[in-house]
Amino acid sequence: MPDGVTHAARRMKPFPIYMDRGKGPRKWDVDGNEYIDYRTGHGSMILGQANPAIVTAVQDQMEKGTHLSASTELEVEWSKLIRRLVPSAEKMRFHSSGTEANMMAFKMLRAFTGKSKIVKFYGSFHGWSDYAYINLDEDQHRRFGIPEAVSETMVVVPRQDLDALDQALASDDDIAAVVYEGNEIAPPEFIIGMRGVTEQRKVLLFVDEVVSGFRWSRAGCQGRIGIQPDISTFAKILAGGLPGGCVAGRAEIIDTVGEGGIAHPGTFNANPISAAAGVAALSIIENEPILEVAEAMAGRLRNGINDVLRRLEVPGGAYGVASTVKTSLGVPVDTGYEYATPDTKTGTPITADTKVLLKQALINEGIWGDPGDGHLSATHTTDDIDATLEKYEAALMEVRKSGAI
Repeated sequence: MPDGVTHAARRMKPFPIYMDRGKGPRKWDVDGNEYIDYRTGHGSMILGQANPAIVTAVQDQMEKGTHLSASTELEVEWSKLIRRLVPSAEKMRFHSSGTEANMMAFKMLRAFTGKSKIVKFYGSFHGWSDYAYINLDEDQHRRFGIPEAVSETMVVVPRQDLDALDQALASDDDIAAVVYEGNEIAPPEFIIGMRGVTEQRKVLLFVDEVVSGFRWSRAGCQGRIGIQPDISTFAKILAGGLPGGCVAGRAEIIDTVGEGGIAHPGTFNANPISAAAGVAALSIIENEPILEVAEAMAGRLRNGINDVLRRLEVPGGAYGVASTVKTSLGVPVDTGYEYATPDTKTGTPITADTKVLLKQALINEGIWGDPGDGHLSATHTTDDIDATLEKYEAALMEVRKSGAI
């Protein structure tokens, strides 16, 4: 396997680590080492590893069949849960991943409007499809197998720049939609303004909630900020940590799929195992304070990291929205503002080599994934957070010995 891994984010120096099992907020590797987990299934495990309700739901469905080559009542129940949680989800179509859902969303938007171009923000991530990968370096795209013709259908504008967005929409009448990454930390006034600009220019708004869905709020980023996109995509938490995704939104847009419209096969669309896990997970999220607990633990972790950085006189700070935690090292950030991001005009960020050293030090301390760049679950406890802060300080001190921080 290239790099010895099956996901780009699992590439590690000096070698990748293979995991064996997980329970709640902890994981164990094949050598028996224990870690407090802040990767949380790339953000999908807000209920923690091996949640008993999900395990039971999957086991029960396994006995009934893993693939029935037909529709099931589970997918109907799953869709009704999504509709209750996400007001903009009038109709939906299920997929096997967030990347697939985003690919279908692009196709639906083009089919519905009859226009060919999508606007995205520079550096935003929407999966690994050709369209999603387009940024600004066309030569790089061609080196990685993306045809120039694909690049011509994507318009890239600077992040969080309403003027640039408005100019792009005003100067091209072949734009079908704007896609926004819901997990990006941006001031609410920008997101609300983006919705206003798209409405004024009569362009559709697509919010990618693959990571933020059922985490930022029960309705994702759109629910927390209070906007109504035309179309959205969900994955990760949607399927309780199993493979699964969906595109949801205005009925007339979703109805571009079907007889006489977009053909949409897919062997594992709404697979009953994923549907069973999704129903179990979303039912818990609908009825229990899962998001509130995870957010409280994230707040405790952010505050603790900021205390550690102050005491060690390391410039920067921990920040984030809902149950996400990010840390800026070397560059200041307004830790008193929920939607703040690092002030890149000041300070000097730590180098890529220093990030590798810190990651290695954290692993040696028993922390999986930088706690300052992760997603918390509702199974993290105050004891887990307090232990993490001790280990985080020890890791920083270890890196400091090398003179890197």
